[in-house]
Amino acid sequence: MQFVFMSRLTGVKLKVLSFESFFCQVDRRCAWQSFVLTVLVVVFQCLALPLQAQPPRAEHGLVWEASIEADASNRYSAAVDQLLASYESSVGARLQPGERGKVALKVDTRSGRGMATPLALVRAVIDALEQRSFSRDSIMIVGATASDLRQIGLLPPLSQSGAFKFAGCEVLAWDSNLHQDSEWFYDSPLPPAMREKASMFEGFSGGFDAAESVIDRKSFLPMPLLFEVDFWINLATGVDAPALGVDGVLASATLWNVSNSQRFLVNPAAASAAVAEIAAIPELAERWILNFVSLESYQYIGGPAFNSQYTRSEPKLWLSSDPVALDRLLYERFNRARRLEGFPEIYPLPRQFVFAASLGLGVYEKSQIRIQVVGTAGGSNPTALEIITLD
Repeated sequence: MQFVFMSRLTGVKLKVLSFESFFCQVDRRCAWQSFVLTVLVVVFQCLALPLQAQPPRAEHGLVWEASIEADASNRYSAAVDQLLASYESSVGARLQPGERGKVALKVDTRSGRGMATPLALVRAVIDALEQRSFSRDSIMIVGATASDLRQIGLLPPLSQSGAFKFAGCEVLAWDSNLHQDSEWFYDSPLPPAMREKASMFEGFSGGFDAAESVIDRKSFLPMPLLFEVDFWINLATGVDAPALGVDGVLASATLWNVSNSQRFLVNPAAASAAVAEIAAIPELAERWILNFVSLESYQYIGGPAFNSQYTRSEPKLWLSSDPVALDRLLYERFNRARRLEGFPEIYPLPRQFVFAASLGLGVYEKSQIRIQVVGTAGGSNPTALEIITLD
């Protein structure tokens, strides 16, 4: 008989028993004593390992806001510097490489070129990280699909072969299936949306494949964000969507960060629950420390596909560790624009706000959200110019 014990912290397999059978009571007692002793040794070894410091987070409900410069290729540089300096001052720590020595930037490309994460913002964040001792080889840019990354210019056309880096940084597409592990997934009983629709028109009548059904329940997680980076930053956009109400910060970090996510959009309740539950997966959440949202372009109705007729623009950039608060701010802007244009408001409040808040991911009550506007006063040090509450 053989037992194998694996330490999750050390990744070491230990063969603790190896024998055919227990011949007597003494043998049985000695064997179990050996097993218990081995387990205790491994536990003490794990406890003795140095704990890796987690990246710092700012308090819930705090959102920093900075102005974007107009008509400049580096229009985001000053705003990013001001916001990151404000964040670092608030948490009392500077962003810097840790034990893993890598960082990832999650870009949002779901709505196409007109509503994707601005490339100028991506470049500005890369520059800011480089100033904090991250080499460009250690910065990853990640997104949902290669086709969307290619459309906005983060990947080259298919006609160009060979390795490609954007501003010296590696670009990863989750739909390549190269960055997933069969043991790490979000499990949901919902069927894939496309198969469900197809069966309605094709007269599907039989052949339930249990193994295939199990795979269809799974949305695989992005392994680099779990095990390869010190932290990752979400560069989200804001657009309305029927299934979510607000397809913004939470959705970018969850649904558009896993595989097989379109199935959740069939049912708004399922979509909201999936967003909150994926966001609360410890290994994904523990290194997700910051979110940028550019208001250079946001869409208040007609989404999630880009429609320039229903977009607004403000020269502002937000930064927060609280994705729920940021989505609530987008929700307020969407509804304000809808009222002005004579459209019905998004109602009721998107359920993922309540679900995510109940899991400790942030706050959505307006009374708990503060916008701190920052600027530069005579140098690079951030100065609070104004603190705004929503009530």
